[in-house]
Amino acid sequence: MSIGSWDPSLGSEAADLALDDALLARLAAYSANEQLEALGDLLSAGDKQQLAGLMQIDHAQWRAAVEPLDSAVIGHLIRFLAVAENLPGWEAGAASPVIPLAKVLRERGERLDRAQLLWLREVSENRFLPYGPL
Repeated sequence: MSIGSWDPSLGSEAADLALDDALLARLAAYSANEQLEALGDLLSAGDKQQLAGLMQIDHAQWRAAVEPLDSAVIGHLIRFLAVAENLPGWEAGAASPVIPLAKVLRERGERLDRAQLLWLREVSENRFLPYGPL
């Protein structure tokens, strides 16, 4: 584990990030390639700062961005985002993008199974995952 510095002004600028196909594929690849345990080391300091804004993007924007994606890719994005929320400045609470992604899967009739739910509890202390505030 490493300790980094956080510049809040950069995080607010990152809120303008575009959820394009290339970015979503890149993020999902960290999970698909089993690289989540080393995520803090794999992301550059600049990426950590800039991409932290992903956690504050509106849920409607997340839903629109992932609707055309395959459910397996959405599952990998959920895994990436749950682990990434442990990085400094990435904490999201009830604003976590995991929530709208899990909702997209539920609407497709593809609920997270018990093993996935237990994994989420293991890797994240965010009590709102995966269903949001009840």
